[in-house]
Amino acid sequence: MGKEWRRGHVCLILAAVLLISAGAYLYFTATTRPVHKEGFLFGTLIRVTAYGPGARAALDRALSEMARIEEKIAGTVEDVNRKAGEEPVPVDEEFLGFLKTVLARSGETGGYFNPAIGPLVEVWGFGPGRTGRLPAREEVEQVLPLLDPEEIILDQAAGTVYLTRKGMRLDLGGVAKGYAVDRVWELLAGAGLRGALVNAGESSIRVLGERPGGGPWRVAVSHPRKEEWLGILALPPGSAVGTSADTQRYIVVDGRRYSHLLNPFTCYPAADLLSVTVITGNALDADILSTALFVAEGRDRLELLDRWGAEGIMVASSGVIIQTRGLAGFWYEEDNPR
Repeated sequence: MGKEWRRGHVCLILAAVLLISAGAYLYFTATTRPVHKEGFLFGTLIRVTAYGPGARAALDRALSEMARIEEKIAGTVEDVNRKAGEEPVPVDEEFLGFLKTVLARSGETGGYFNPAIGPLVEVWGFGPGRTGRLPAREEVEQVLPLLDPEEIILDQAAGTVYLTRKGMRLDLGGVAKGYAVDRVWELLAGAGLRGALVNAGESSIRVLGERPGGGPWRVAVSHPRKEEWLGILALPPGSAVGTSADTQRYIVVDGRRYSHLLNPFTCYPAADLLSVTVITGNALDADILSTALFVAEGRDRLELLDRWGAEGIMVASSGVIIQTRGLAGFWYEEDNPR
């Protein structure tokens, strides 16, 4: 009787251990296996990858948050533009704070990122749903007075935004994705996930934690003209990547490619650069800086990167590759993974 009891007791213990082990395995698998969610927002494919407890629910909230931000920014910009030169437009606290940050960062680029560039974008035919055109010089000169960001008036106390001239147009397309990526990153970080990668159309990316299995998340940087990579970046937790290039939206006239990325001072696209990729601490800054660097023809772009404390790599139209000294510390090497 005693032996049978002991044998049965041992069997129960073994069964319990097996159940606990199976549960631990299932939990480990569920919290270390990455899950993905995609959506078409901001005119591009958004893909969010995450792992950790509650990852699926967090991804659902993430895509919903991006959709909310897209609708908010588009709707508010439309209202502000419609009332340009007429009256201030009430906006909510979130949009006001967002635009205030954009204007401040725009000034730090020397004006090369210009949220008032909307009229110039329209003249070039690069607005939503349009394919682009080469405008006459006279058309470009007509909109020059409408491109001054100093004429965007924010009233914190009243909670309003006012474009002082009729015909002015806010254009936040170059930074809206980055702002949304940062908000989603904060949501995922608050959900206690082990790691995540938010990828907005390959041009705005931010990482959380480490990749599954440990080590930094890796992001490939494509060559703008060749079917190859410039390299693979190993990204520290929290960092962001922004890329601007002439590969997506452009027109070709008499054999010359004109990008939708327009220099607000010359009113034409830069002709000396094919692409620029930067690494910064957040996606909003990465969007703003990559755009500013791309259009800053004639400027010392490396000096701008240094001033922002950012790293970057650029491909000149001559094919020459230019990069910051510190970028080497981010390259992933197969024989020396970081």
